[in-house]
Amino acid sequence: MGILTFFNGIFLRLVGVFLAVVMLFSGISAPRICPCAAMDATDPDNLRLNVSVFADLHMQGFFFSSFSLPTRNFRTLRHSLNDLQRAAQPVDALVLLGDNTQNGQWLEYVWLYGMLQRYNPADELFVVLGNHDLNLNDMSARRGIGRHNFFWRSYDRHMRGTQAFYTREINGFPFISIAGEGPDSERYLSQAQLDWLDDTIANTPADKPVFVFVHQHVHEYLTEDVPFPRAEFFPRAACVREILSQRENVFVFNGHWHTIPLNLSTENGVHYINVPGMHSHVPDGDEFDGEGVQIEVYDDHVIIRGRNFMHSEWIETYFVVELV
Repeated sequence: MGILTFFNGIFLRLVGVFLAVVMLFSGISAPRICPCAAMDATDPDNLRLNVSVFADLHMQGFFFSSFSLPTRNFRTLRHSLNDLQRAAQPVDALVLLGDNTQNGQWLEYVWLYGMLQRYNPADELFVVLGNHDLNLNDMSARRGIGRHNFFWRSYDRHMRGTQAFYTREINGFPFISIAGEGPDSERYLSQAQLDWLDDTIANTPADKPVFVFVHQHVHEYLTEDVPFPRAEFFPRAACVREILSQRENVFVFNGHWHTIPLNLSTENGVHYINVPGMHSHVPDGDEFDGEGVQIEVYDDHVIIRGRNFMHSEWIETYFVVELV
């Protein structure tokens, strides 16, 4: 572990303690009281991997106009992490699916990772870059990616430099992140990233499903009530889909759309899943905050369940996908 990584971790732990004290006096840290049971897997005895996915947290820095902390964002994340802590089965991994910050600023990362250091009960953390994390309006993509990787190093010492894409195994299952790289567009995918993705997919274990996470979608969902404009695609999304279709049992998760409901579409054997946003962007609409998905992996199938983590309630929508 490098000395910067060490002091970064110590600093974020101190931030976590500070936030815990602030939220204790504000009432945010108190566990949500509800009549619901703790989050329970469909088939606990045969569960192989248990993953929570949070998209679009949009952690903000500080409201100077009112001299206040972004308590709504803190509340949503704190209660959602509390839901994971109360889970009947341990959560193997928490995935943050991009737009984890509002502007990719230092203070926003400090709040986010300080809270994760203090409250995150998941064994592993897997973080994806979103367009807001790059914030190309006032800083280069290279700096935005470097800042993202600097904070993630407090969890994964291998994260450094300005690489926007990476892979790792969690409980033996491949997790792959792809993301925009800039330099002048958050939707730019380099040929180097596509070549890396092709090689990574080709070398994943044939007997395991593969989980790919990307903030903005690479596929148009084939449902009448979800009109995805093609202009929002990555310009090289077709190349990504072609690479992914070479492999069976690939699951691709994206966020970005906030209030569009959980849905799944399958094309050329690849399963594309849209994840609702944790932060709804609805003014004074806390009841719409906290949505995400829970992934349960079994020997012969994968279950994707919608959940409002803030309110500790299952959403009616869920999917059972048989593995081939």
